[in-house]
Amino acid sequence: MAKIKVKFMNRTTSFSVGALLIYLGIGVLFLLIFWQFSYLMIGKSLEDEDLVAHGHEKFTRTAVNNAERGDITDRENNILASDMEAYRVALIIDEDYPNHVEDKEKVASVLNEVLGIDEDEVIEKIDQGIEDERFQVELGRAGMDISYNEKQKLEEIQGDEGSGVSGFYFVSETKRFYPNGNFASHLIGYAEQDEETNGLFGQMGLERAYDDVLSGESGSTGYTQDVWGYIVPNSQNQVKAPEDGADIQLTIDSNIQLYLEDSLDTMEEHFEPEELFAVVADAETGEILGSGQRPSFNPRTREGFGNSWLNMLYQYSFEPGSTFKVFSLAAAIDAGEYEPDMTFESGEFDVGGHTIYDWEPEGWGNITYNEGMQYSSNALMMILQDKVGEDKMLEYYQDFGFGQTTDSEFPREVPGVIAWDEELQRKTTSFGQTSTVTPIQMIQGMTAILNEGEMKKPYVIDSITDPNTDEVLYDGKESAVRQVISPEAAEKTQEEINTFVGGSMERNPQYQLDDYEVAGKSGTAQIIDPENGGYMSGDYEFLTSFIGYAPEDDPEVIIYYGIKLASKNKEDTWDYGVMHGFNPLMERTLKYLEVGSQDEEQTAELIPVEDYTGESMEQAALPEIDTIHQLVIGEGEAIEDHYPKNDTLLPYDTLFVKTDGQATMPDLSGLSKREAIIFGDFAGVDITIEGEGYVTEQSVEADAPIEAGSEITITLSSNDPND
Repeated sequence: MAKIKVKFMNRTTSFSVGALLIYLGIGVLFLLIFWQFSYLMIGKSLEDEDLVAHGHEKFTRTAVNNAERGDITDRENNILASDMEAYRVALIIDEDYPNHVEDKEKVASVLNEVLGIDEDEVIEKIDQGIEDERFQVELGRAGMDISYNEKQKLEEIQGDEGSGVSGFYFVSETKRFYPNGNFASHLIGYAEQDEETNGLFGQMGLERAYDDVLSGESGSTGYTQDVWGYIVPNSQNQVKAPEDGADIQLTIDSNIQLYLEDSLDTMEEHFEPEELFAVVADAETGEILGSGQRPSFNPRTREGFGNSWLNMLYQYSFEPGSTFKVFSLAAAIDAGEYEPDMTFESGEFDVGGHTIYDWEPEGWGNITYNEGMQYSSNALMMILQDKVGEDKMLEYYQDFGFGQTTDSEFPREVPGVIAWDEELQRKTTSFGQTSTVTPIQMIQGMTAILNEGEMKKPYVIDSITDPNTDEVLYDGKESAVRQVISPEAAEKTQEEINTFVGGSMERNPQYQLDDYEVAGKSGTAQIIDPENGGYMSGDYEFLTSFIGYAPEDDPEVIIYYGIKLASKNKEDTWDYGVMHGFNPLMERTLKYLEVGSQDEEQTAELIPVEDYTGESMEQAALPEIDTIHQLVIGEGEAIEDHYPKNDTLLPYDTLFVKTDGQATMPDLSGLSKREAIIFGDFAGVDITIEGEGYVTEQSVEADAPIEAGSEITITLSSNDPND
């Protein structure tokens, strides 16, 4: 190989060309490496990828902290929907695992005792799991949603070495809890767990419509793990707390809702209809106090789910029939075209060559307008529409809110249709056929008649509150939509409606109640035949309804009740309408709201209660009135305290009295929830209340001794104490 001679300070050195090239190459390589490291140290990126971020991504993890979903409560803050920690139990059957099932018969027996699971089913699942060489087996729906107390009991049994029970494994889950089962289900809706996010997601009803409000915002915890996957100590410092979802309080009253559900059950059993609905509203404010329908479902068990997706209160439109006549009547009165004593020829009315008959084709001869309204004459409604004028009548219907949504809290509310293109449609609309409405529109329209012509907007959400700050995000309030008719016309319309039940023609006597005067309008609407078009023509194939209010002189409650296509006892829908559901619902609601009957209101007086402290039970001038319930706590003769004191009582109120001597437990049967709470405060005992309605059970029997601070559980049910 050639050599190069170099002279340096009188010395001559020879270099091999090949060696020189190697040295130069190594030098260049080291320069490139040095430059690359310098670039990485300064720029911290490679091919536009942030290396620092890449390192963090590789070793940093984030755990999601799910927010707690907001509660849905009734007007008294009773829980209707809430998050609850639930558990799922599994059985470990792998013999290599320390805690595995050793005695399957004993395990099956315990599961049967605690959870009610069939023993043979448990044994079969264990055997199948062993055959399939599985690590564990689960028990289906029966092993899910178990409570903390059930979990604790199973753990206690498993912890007892002498029990011979082993293999239980529990998984904690957040579930949406609906304590009342089939209870305003379509209104409240339901939420279920999303498998990807592990959070709850609203599927229908309020749960879906307000999912973003109820869900809140999840938090997170950041931490660092090493190459083996272990958490690096003290690395959990990137914490973002979750923000819980807002709470929604409804105007629904749980007691009234229970009465409503009971009445729907009664109607469903008696008629087996295609559909049922009922709505209870405050006549003065438009608040929805109760709403339900059939078919329905249990959001907790999903029983009945899928039979109907519609929330009938807002999303169900139908031809209402004669209940709609109250709005045609109100329009005619406001327009000055109705006088009760004016007469007309009933029976039929000609519309462009078509003859439309009354439900009694022969009619009732020449009768007064008021008699025509009592008979529910279709001919009269068409006569009134002609007198008012079709354009003006359309304006009235629109002012009453038909053909448009009520701008409710539900985004998918349907508007219904005012059919007005052809003369025949316009005429039949006057008596509730052709055009369609929703139950919420009917309630809204009725508020105008009962509030001096000023229509109130119905609402079901009382408030939405941020639990993190207690800030009220939304405050539901009574609000007027518009003045539809004059106060004078509203008063006159109400006077006419008051004759439709048990009036001079003795129509609809079945809706009369013993203690209250009920007013309202019945309706029988034909139903569109979905297969053949036109209307169904079979016997009793219609939608029967009643919209009523009480007391008639000072209305406090409106109820709209409907039944469609009964399949059993069909003829009763013609003879009795919806009486079997409407009457008990109205009566129980009025009694629960402590609305006195009209006879009572005329004679009832406030009952004075003085201070009887220190007097004997025999000598004290305690109110001796049959309608006052006297509740005595104690065995003594001298009165130590009583409630109320230096005050007054109304009929059917309770006077609480405490005597000297040993305090004893009174019989609380029939007390309302409010009175049960008063008893606890007055007696100085800790009351736990379960359920809604009136007291039916108590954990401490009557006459048993009690002490201050005693714990007493009281069970309420919807049973009316006056039944």
